[in-house]
Amino acid sequence: MNNHGLSKENMLASLPLVLQQDKSMMALADGIAELLSQRPDEIDHLRIYSAIDRLPEQILDILAYDFKVDWWDGNYSLEEKRRTLKGSWQVHKMLGTKAAVETAISAVYPDTQVQEWFQYGGLPYHFRLLIDATYENVDPAKHNRVLERVKYYKNLRSVLDLIEYYDAGGTATVYAMVGCSGCEITDGATAECYQEV
Repeated sequence: MNNHGLSKENMLASLPLVLQQDKSMMALADGIAELLSQRPDEIDHLRIYSAIDRLPEQILDILAYDFKVDWWDGNYSLEEKRRTLKGSWQVHKMLGTKAAVETAISAVYPDTQVQEWFQYGGLPYHFRLLIDATYENVDPAKHNRVLERVKYYKNLRSVLDLIEYYDAGGTATVYAMVGCSGCEITDGATAECYQEV
């Protein structure tokens, strides 16, 4: 238990000076501070964001609804749900940016990178995703989740040229990507999915 300094004295000391000089307000504040200082365990249970890694899956689903995580999928793995919820506040602030796309896709595939058109000689406002699938399973369902997230997070004028899954180890992606339609294995460790979004 951590009482966060929630003593009656600390709470009363935090009142603005103008309220400290008002007898009615001080009486009200004194009563409220007395009650709150006796409930540190209950107050500690209100911490949500710092407890995401410990919360049960059902609570994560409820929080996603409450925090308006519109791209939420109840079929995500528990780890994907935790990463998605943790990144949702940042994504809401950055919607329509490269960082939003990277953050959103990184919940499914950590270390995803967005490469913008000027980095690879593409057409203006085009981009591609570079997804490290070394330690993650790649299947059509996950690929569809990536496409859905890209549609939701990208700027409306931006166009996805391709999604490149690669395996730093050089073996897993070849076998995993065979199940994804529309993909072409370009070498022993890279699968390129041409999907227009």
